[in-house]
Amino acid sequence: MINFIPLTFFGLIAVVGIAFFMHGFLNRQKIFTFFQEFARKLNGESGRDHIAAYPWLKGTWNDRTVRIFFHTSENHTVSVLNLVTELEFRSPLRFVLLQKDGFRKPKPEQLQKLEEEVGPLVGVEGLPFDVRSPETDSLAAILSSPDFRQALSDFSSYNQILFWDGRVMASRQFDGVPEVTPERLSHLVEALLRLVRPLEAEAAVGVS
Repeated sequence: MINFIPLTFFGLIAVVGIAFFMHGFLNRQKIFTFFQEFARKLNGESGRDHIAAYPWLKGTWNDRTVRIFFHTSENHTVSVLNLVTELEFRSPLRFVLLQKDGFRKPKPEQLQKLEEEVGPLVGVEGLPFDVRSPETDSLAAILSSPDFRQALSDFSSYNQILFWDGRVMASRQFDGVPEVTPERLSHLVEALLRLVRPLEAEAAVGVS
């Protein structure tokens, strides 16, 4: 009887552990199926690094390259799984939007490195994001575009959006399998397209 209790306890832990593993594995299988279906719409491909890994996909949408993948980041003491969507951005603009009230606040020791890599804060009123960029002169006016502001309202839950080197990358905490159905992914890519077009138009006017 003395040995029965700890053996039963460890047996229950093993059962719970296996159940969690199977639940996560089956969810990743569902995600992979959705990614395969959406990749076919993009005339692209999907894959994963190993059978237990979260998948990725890439392809073309409206003659623009698209990538969707998962990334794990450290939020102070917690590891957070993020869904990242990347779309081709046809503008030389470089800046990052960081959610003001979200969990992605940089650690204090990261602020200096952040400023060195993406630039100082840019004063832009009326956005739910902090703006950082090496291009401080004209960016505030460009980000005041009504079309951009309207499109950005679809991304209020995103922790960061990076516009850099010909691409936009939008990242948010992954909330579960229903978030990555082909229909939801289609809406997401279209929302990103609506977001970049006003910026490309404004930047083109500034160059001309």
